Amino acid sequence: MPNLTALRQEAFRIAHLSVNAVPRGPEKNPLTDIRVRKAIAYAIDRQTFAKQLVQGGARVPDAPCYFTQFGCDQNAAVKYEYNPAKAKELLAEAGYPNGFDTEIVSGNLLTSWSGSLQSYLAAVGIRAKVTTLQAQAATTRMEKGDTPLYLSSWGSYSINDASAIMPFFFSSNVDDLAQDPEVTAALKRGGSVVDPEARKKAYAEAIRRITDNVYWLPISTYTTTYGISKQLDFTTYPDEMPRFFWAKWK
Repeated sequence: MPNLTALRQEAFRIAHLSVNAVPRGPEKNPLTDIRVRKAIAYAIDRQTFAKQLVQGGARVPDAPCYFTQFGCDQNAAVKYEYNPAKAKELLAEAGYPNGFDTEIVSGNLLTSWSGSLQSYLAAVGIRAKVTTLQAQAATTRMEKGDTPLYLSSWGSYSINDASAIMPFFFSSNVDDLAQDPEVTAALKRGGSVVDPEARKKAYAEAIRRITDNVYWLPISTYTTTYGISKQLDFTTYPDEMPRFFWAKWK
């Protein structure tokens, strides 16, 4: 369509893998072992995922929040490069030299995304069945604690502040698959004061503990595609809010 052009904009929205680290029932859950969770982080080539699957300038945050969000200190995060050999080593140390069976549950995300993660995990011995559900059905399973690995996304309500993302997943609520009181306490401290430095310190503590324990693995930021007339002067923003009221004809 020669009269149209496409713009791509990286968004606040982050595709992530929530890891169910809470012991449930009499059966042994491999994901309660920190070595297994770290193995998952090392097993996934997230940089290639962002570049080849998401595209459009997508990036991989180290912290469980978007780069520009207040309190989102990427330097506070424990970093995991793609290292399948390290992943296999950690699995063997945890008592799973031949891997184990698990499940990735996702709601309305592209099957190519969950399939990619499945392939990366299979390469180190983690055999993950993929279950794709409608968003509400997937959320219901997650809230019941019935999702070993939960692939989802979060857009932070388009708010450029870490308080719009981390507390949603780590407040000892039904969406919290870690139930770590130290993380919850740090986020409460960050959300209960207005002093900027105090907030930054509290959120940095939460980021460090979340990433060190691999409770929540950022996979990639999203990109939003806009198709517009070539005659339109239109600026995109990462909060996923199209400001049509600022657009004008060239």
